[in-house]
Amino acid sequence: MSNAPVPPDLAPRYPRWSDRLIRQLDTFAATRSRAEKVPALLLSRADGGDVRAPAFMVREYEHRMSRRRGTPHFQVPHAVVDDAELGGGGFLAAVDRVALRFQLTMPSGRLRLPAFHTCRAVLDAERGAGDSQAQQQPIVDALYAVLLKRRKTLSACAGLADFLGRNFLTGWLQGLVAALIVGFPKLCYRFYLRHWGLRWVADEANATCFLDAALAFCQDGELERSDPRVARILLRALLTDLRKATRGRSWLSHLWARRRWSFVILIPETDDPDGPGRAFLGTFEELAGDHPSRPLLVLAACEGQPPDYAAPLGADPDRPNGIADKVFTFLDEGSDEPVRLITLPAEDDAEGTAKTKIHTHWGVMARRDHPLDWLRPSTLPLMAAVAAGILLAPPYLWPTEPPASASCVTVSTGERVGITDGSQCDLAVPGSRGKELRTLEQQVAKENAQLPGDRYRTLVFLAPLSLQNGVYDDPPIGLQILRGAIAQQHKLNTGVRQNKMPIRLLIANTGQYFQYGAHSTAAPKQADVAQMIINRRERDRIAAVIGITQSRPESLKAVGELNQAKIPVIANGVSGSIMVGPHSPERYFQISAPNGRIAQVLADFVHQAPAVRRLTSRKPHAVVVYDPTDTAFSTDLMKLFVSAYRRYGATDEIEYTEKPGATRPEDIARSVCRRVAATHGIVVYLARSGVLPGFLDAMQRAGGQCQPPQGTTIPMIAESSPIDFQLHPQQTARAYPYMTLFYETPNAPTTDSRDPYAQFAQDFASVFGARSADADAAGGFDTVGVVSKVIENLLPADDDTQPNNIYLWLTAHGVSQYPGASGVLQLDGTNKYPPNKAVFIREITQPRGITTTLLSCGVLPDQRDPATWGSPPDSFPCPRDDTAATSS
Repeated sequence: MSNAPVPPDLAPRYPRWSDRLIRQLDTFAATRSRAEKVPALLLSRADGGDVRAPAFMVREYEHRMSRRRGTPHFQVPHAVVDDAELGGGGFLAAVDRVALRFQLTMPSGRLRLPAFHTCRAVLDAERGAGDSQAQQQPIVDALYAVLLKRRKTLSACAGLADFLGRNFLTGWLQGLVAALIVGFPKLCYRFYLRHWGLRWVADEANATCFLDAALAFCQDGELERSDPRVARILLRALLTDLRKATRGRSWLSHLWARRRWSFVILIPETDDPDGPGRAFLGTFEELAGDHPSRPLLVLAACEGQPPDYAAPLGADPDRPNGIADKVFTFLDEGSDEPVRLITLPAEDDAEGTAKTKIHTHWGVMARRDHPLDWLRPSTLPLMAAVAAGILLAPPYLWPTEPPASASCVTVSTGERVGITDGSQCDLAVPGSRGKELRTLEQQVAKENAQLPGDRYRTLVFLAPLSLQNGVYDDPPIGLQILRGAIAQQHKLNTGVRQNKMPIRLLIANTGQYFQYGAHSTAAPKQADVAQMIINRRERDRIAAVIGITQSRPESLKAVGELNQAKIPVIANGVSGSIMVGPHSPERYFQISAPNGRIAQVLADFVHQAPAVRRLTSRKPHAVVVYDPTDTAFSTDLMKLFVSAYRRYGATDEIEYTEKPGATRPEDIARSVCRRVAATHGIVVYLARSGVLPGFLDAMQRAGGQCQPPQGTTIPMIAESSPIDFQLHPQQTARAYPYMTLFYETPNAPTTDSRDPYAQFAQDFASVFGARSADADAAGGFDTVGVVSKVIENLLPADDDTQPNNIYLWLTAHGVSQYPGASGVLQLDGTNKYPPNKAVFIREITQPRGITTTLLSCGVLPDQRDPATWGSPPDSFPCPRDDTAATSS
């Protein structure tokens, strides 16, 4: 088939958002993946779309990599496996074409393929007669002849021996010279092949050495050329050579700096089961499952049914970056599945945006050669010697001061962790993923800049504020809590009151899962954000740490470090029992209710609520979804809920982890739906809210019992819900029409203007405008307010308020009847969290998406402590906090 572009009038349109996928492929073609197992990408089209589009995109991608896009020194090595051009030649014709095209499209330098050409030459070699050594001799002769063509030095020596023998030397001297410069190298080569060389070929052929294996797949050996083992040997040999080519000849080689690109194979057609395209892809799938495929990027296409071994990508085609982000993850981190199926959206790019961006964006180019590429191999030994001299010199010759620790550092997950006042350094990653945090840093910097003089106290907001690449898209809850803290800072600093102490905020990011919050004995050199805070305690006049937002062993460890430094911590958004248990740090407090209270409220509500019974049965069966790896929060809450619900009804516990790739969401969703349908029960979701959208999306994809008949829904109650669900309930109802969602929250808006939450909403809007406030932001608002109240209570007696003084005041006097937006708060020496904390349960109704409050219990923001919830005759006793006041 011709490589000429398809005429515009016959070319199919690009699928929607395909330009974003192309840009991700460009990145990895030009820079090469860090993963050991890079999956092949197989393009197909969703039902209703033009099935020619995947093949069209693959062929167009060839033009992006061709010489016509630039000079030969810029192209990336690539090859096309085309069924029409190879004429049904099968895998052997395909791999020959690939090896040749890779050598011809090298941007610089020479591509050596010794392992491949050695194995390929065996296929054309004949075996001898006699014993095994005699049978191997013709193969060794053929391989040595091929070696002479590749190794010019050996070839020149053989030519010299022939010249001397014909013109100058005779007799025994001629034989000696021939033996030394011809026979001896050949003998060494045979010894190498028998004992050391290409040992893995022997393993593939179940032989003792390479020469024994060669007898099996030579021209008249037992294995046919079409045998899968022969295909595996050739492809593995090619991959071995490509890995060596990208590593360079030595660790000092200038080629190592140049070769940052991938080797790209394009397969426009894989529908013919006997074609070379399908043969190459199938061989790659069989081999890459067990062996590294790092330097190779395979892009294939199919019009019909894809092969069974192609694992779905699992991306959301309705999100602009859904497919592109998943491709980035698998190419960057690798995949256990060798072939990933990318189903392109059925909708075409009708506006031509994708076509314009693809055609106007420069093609895929390799790194340009530079004269300084030779600088490293020539100067590195000199630099090493100089460095050794400096290290070995007496210390008094090199007096130095210890370097200051960095405030913001980039860690192995790609996140930025550390501490900043918003202007000192940036904790947000570049691009759209860091936009929200970057905006909040700018807001904090603006608020801090308005402080009058140098009289202030600093609060550090410590929490996970970023996500790792390829993780769920729901933003960290800490961002919304931080907004509430900023709103309270603005209110306090602009207000007028007695004993006023201005508040300065610092932002501290621990990375996802609180990974870098404290010192790690397993990785002692990685970032320790808690220690960064301690190091800045005096310089920044730190009074306390707020936030935390997650119950994890890692967060408790960070609190322990701060406690040892006598810095109090007032947390929000945490509920795990270990956080307020008898062994928790003494200087730790929280304004959120613990799991013990939440579990009891959820159990009573599921058992009693008429809204639940209408959707289930008189004794609802609870299908509990929890994360077994999240022991401090999810597993703890599950155990407490099951214990509380045991007297009401039966339960099933189903595991679903937040860690990407640990479980297949669709499989878990089907299991949950089958159990709910069989018991006419309710889903009790007790995992992190950040993974809830992914779980609900999996239920949609699962179909079957996860999609009940029209007019009916599956009931689900969650310990908390994502921010977007709370702020946009109508969109949530439309997105999940099969689901009636209930969720627990620490506060709920009322129409009473005297409600502290109503005042908080106004204060929040004065800073963030049209962005809606919610329960999470209210918690951040209250933590700043509580600490500020304690500081100002201390001011008449002590103008130099120290962190430990705040802890001593809290334990001796405490905060009582504080009218917080998240409820009436009480903290003191015997209450690490507010007793009988206000708890609400709300419902997002179907189909209109109206949010209604069904349960309001505890000490409410208006200071009422209702005895019942619901409306007569359906009113029930409010659960009391029997575990209140956990002593420190």
